[in-house]
Amino acid sequence: MSPARAHAAARSRAALCLAWCLGLQFGAAQAHDAISSDARKAFLARLGELHQTTQSAAAPGVRAAALFQIGITLDQIRELLNQDIVSHGKPQGLETALLINQLNASAHPLQYSTQTRLYQANLNPYRDANALDPRGAFVNAARFMILKGHFYDSFTDDPLQPLAQSRDELLAMIGIGEALYRVRAPGLDLEEIGFVLAMHYLQARRSRALPTDKATERFIELLREFRQRHPQSLKLATLETLAQ
Repeated sequence: MSPARAHAAARSRAALCLAWCLGLQFGAAQAHDAISSDARKAFLARLGELHQTTQSAAAPGVRAAALFQIGITLDQIRELLNQDIVSHGKPQGLETALLINQLNASAHPLQYSTQTRLYQANLNPYRDANALDPRGAFVNAARFMILKGHFYDSFTDDPLQPLAQSRDELLAMIGIGEALYRVRAPGLDLEEIGFVLAMHYLQARRSRALPTDKATERFIELLREFRQRHPQSLKLATLETLAQ
């Protein structure tokens, strides 16, 4: 497993903490079940309420905020499922299986990749939210989720060899990353943004999506700043290794 993929797996192991953002208490779930009956019902109720808001006559900003929260909720579920896959090889438990089936029959089906063997991020709610309310308070957070989700879902072992990423997609991600890197909005993970942006410049250099000298120069700048700001980061070791 590559350092970057190992980092993605580590993020999955933190998923139980993320669920508290919805105010969910998982209670006494079975030892190997990531999702309890109460959590399943709460997830589905939350998604149902948010979906109703997106289909209502509410103001665009209200519907966009609901779309953003749908994206967050689906990411929380995905992280829990991927945690189970990383730990046990597949999702565990009856409640987990019920949730998967119910989501796949809903307006928000899960996306499982046979290549990465993990559930992928559903980026559409974030994109739709930004399109509906491009000045919303959540816009930078949504763009961050798009940047992060696209990157970690794009490869298996080698992040410099994406499974299927067009030049336009890569340049779009670089554009999002640069905008987030400059804005430095409160609450965003600047370490993650700098890391993913630097990785995308390495991809652009390797694939020639950008001129080699331009991609190399920007990567070196980002690496130098990353060393200064995050000297103890495990991501720094990944960047240093791949830079060679």
